[in-house]
Amino acid sequence: MTLRIAVIGCGVAGQAVATLLADSGHAVTVFERFAEPRPIGAGLLLQPTGLAVLRALGLGEQAMVRGARVDGLEGRTHRGRAVLELAYADLHPKAHGLGILRSVLFELLHQRLHRSSARLRVGSEIADVVRIGVTASVVDRSGATHGPFDLVIVADGAHSSLRQRLMPAARAPLYPWGCIWTTVPDLDGIGAARQLRQRVRGTTEMMGLLPVADGQLTLYWSLPVDQLAPGRPINLAAWRRTAAALWPEAAAIVDHAAAADSFSRATYRHVALPRWHDGPVVFIGDAAHGTSPQLGQGANLGLLDAYTLARAIVETGDLTSALASFACRRDGPVRFYRQASHLLTPFFQSRSGALGLLRDAFMGISCHLPGMRGLMGSTLAGTRRGWLSSVALDGEGRYRLDG
Repeated sequence: MTLRIAVIGCGVAGQAVATLLADSGHAVTVFERFAEPRPIGAGLLLQPTGLAVLRALGLGEQAMVRGARVDGLEGRTHRGRAVLELAYADLHPKAHGLGILRSVLFELLHQRLHRSSARLRVGSEIADVVRIGVTASVVDRSGATHGPFDLVIVADGAHSSLRQRLMPAARAPLYPWGCIWTTVPDLDGIGAARQLRQRVRGTTEMMGLLPVADGQLTLYWSLPVDQLAPGRPINLAAWRRTAAALWPEAAAIVDHAAAADSFSRATYRHVALPRWHDGPVVFIGDAAHGTSPQLGQGANLGLLDAYTLARAIVETGDLTSALASFACRRDGPVRFYRQASHLLTPFFQSRSGALGLLRDAFMGISCHLPGMRGLMGSTLAGTRRGWLSSVALDGEGRYRLDG
């Protein structure tokens, strides 16, 4: 079965699925609205799940060389009280995550896409998808029609321009909090611990430092979305004082970030679709299930979507069966991470002092309770299938894609 496939969006999920499907012999065209495809977003944490997909693409070793190994997650209050203490080694002694610049991950995927047979059409913003029987054509902003295609994969991100048009019942409200972020040199040696480290004061102040390369960290700071409006200035002098008071050990990093003034802004959506696909149109990645970044799963879920969809098409004899298989396999894990992220986020980003007190009182203790530590560790690693089950790592501490 050779399919004509359109992929809308040249991000993490879009490039991965296009490459995998092209390698399987399908005729794939990627439509990207920018004239020069580029990454959007901060450094990110690849979990054992995302790393497994990169290995399937032949990119695992390159990612490890250019990223930074992460062995766990540490979160503390401004007074030093632990609220999160998780280690991948609790799942398997060889398990780990990988901090990586989004630009580096994009570059690896983009080079891999170019080595496949997929065609890339840049400067082509898709405004609509038109169903024609069991096929579909895509229409760009100029009014030009492309296709028909047997399958259209929408992977244009959490702020998808097509989602509401094609699935009016979809919900995608903005989270009330987002962040500013930048990449800084590790002046205080914080990355040597090989952990994603966070400091919080209540639920209104949160700073994180993620190792993303040798001697480099991505710094992020939580802010309400009304302070992230385009054109609204950020008072870096006030931020510098607040951040240094929250995390004195990182004062040199804070000073450097304030002086460099190279912060970017990020907002997030809580995306829920009524279904994965409608006929020959399927959604993947953040366009299908955007969440807050609190659990660090966005890119990993998108990579798993890409692998699972490509695999389902290879394994089944027809597209209808493939899409049904894909939806069945992704429903449970995606539902879990969407729900868990939505439940957890207000304990770290909200104006509820009560939630902050509950977090400080109980969450750190929960990390060391039998059963709870396993649940929280497997949630971090991305291996949950749902609230009651997860996928065990193999003998090398790796996620089994077909497990």
